[in-house]
Amino acid sequence: MFWKAKFPINSLNYNEKFFDVIIIGAGITGLSTAYYLKDSGLKVAILDQGKVGSGITCKTTAKITFLQGDIYQKLGSRSKEYYQSQKDAIWEILQIIEKEDISCELEQVPSILFSLEEKNNYKIELEKKILESFDERPFIVENDKIQSGIGISNSYVFHPLKFLSGLSLSISTTVPIFENTLVTEIRKENSNYILSTSRGVFHARDVVIACHYPFFLLPNLFPVRTYVQREYVNAAKVLDIGKYSAINVDEDLHSIRYYQDYVLYGSNRHRLTSQIDFGKHYEKSRKEFKQYFGKIPSYTWDNQDIVSHDLLPMIGRVEQHLFIGTAYRGWGMTNGVLAGKMIANLVLHKSCSYVSLFDPKRINFSMFSNSFIGLFHYMKAYTDSFFQKNNPSYVRIHGVAHAIYEDEEHEIHKVCLVCPHMKCQLVFNSYDKTWDCPCHGSRFLLDGTLLKGPATKSLSKK
Repeated sequence: MFWKAKFPINSLNYNEKFFDVIIIGAGITGLSTAYYLKDSGLKVAILDQGKVGSGITCKTTAKITFLQGDIYQKLGSRSKEYYQSQKDAIWEILQIIEKEDISCELEQVPSILFSLEEKNNYKIELEKKILESFDERPFIVENDKIQSGIGISNSYVFHPLKFLSGLSLSISTTVPIFENTLVTEIRKENSNYILSTSRGVFHARDVVIACHYPFFLLPNLFPVRTYVQREYVNAAKVLDIGKYSAINVDEDLHSIRYYQDYVLYGSNRHRLTSQIDFGKHYEKSRKEFKQYFGKIPSYTWDNQDIVSHDLLPMIGRVEQHLFIGTAYRGWGMTNGVLAGKMIANLVLHKSCSYVSLFDPKRINFSMFSNSFIGLFHYMKAYTDSFFQKNNPSYVRIHGVAHAIYEDEEHEIHKVCLVCPHMKCQLVFNSYDKTWDCPCHGSRFLLDGTLLKGPATKSLSKK
């Protein structure tokens, strides 16, 4: 793992199972929500499948900016409100760091938006005009390596896990964190929620879903309203260190961020369901890194981002006492903290900005029409999974697909290839040596052990 940090030991009573608020997920959304609730007088707890910060937050490039690709021209009439939400989120992050005296290597650096293809220069110009209508003053970037570019100066980068460590310390005397606690079911009983977990049963009045991808279908039909987007990040030490972060507007992603003497480079972004030979994507990304930076990357990992069909986050109330924060489209630093503030205000019945904009139950034409396209992608991924040429050996047992794989130690693994989440057929990731779900992003080790959700149980080995 590239990002590393020490987290405070939580010494609170771990025998308690009854809380006012339970937050599922100990990433930036979960810890931010707990931070804004810590002085409320409510009994709050966090449950996480793994360790604090071991999910999506540890894979981010940690850019803190409102310059997020060509999002404003895509959002149209909603662009001004989304822009203001990101400005507010940046202010919240800076306030938390200052108030809690968090040492997370915060650095103000210019954020650059660029194109490598002449045909897309108009997108840069259009984004510039929109920003100017918001009273921003983007500057022109002149560089012989890009076709067109603009920049803003009021953006930041930091160390994401050190920021989470600071948040953890700030809540350590009031909010217990139950690590290695997998939630497998949430059900309503009278006025409370009952949470079945690998650590027993918990009870709560309010539940906050902050685990990146919710494991349930109802309410809200979340899988139909979103899709999973994957990109690949490489990092290595380089001599030419830049004091900026950057991202392009072209279809082929190029994302750059510098940290100390490392460059972090994201590329090869694709919809998870559209290209399911994940091993090839890793290799393509590593080759591109060597092409641009002249060396083999020291670290390579993938990011899986949730994207709503109208490109806006889903933050708010799903039902009366159930809340969610997700679908950040790759911009989790700002939106994760913003979600924490919004959800805390909703729990406390305080006034809350952007409730309508980010309402997870919203219905609009874009959400409705793209949901049908999303269903087509799911069906295509399911069909394509049967025709992979590089899969391990297939067998069918009682009509159900299983795979047989011999690892490097010559141990034979036989697992059922049906994802427990929503029954998509798994594919073999030849780079990570995992079984991956091309529909919603669940991952399993070679022996079928659950690695990450939204699935809540391991694969059958029968």
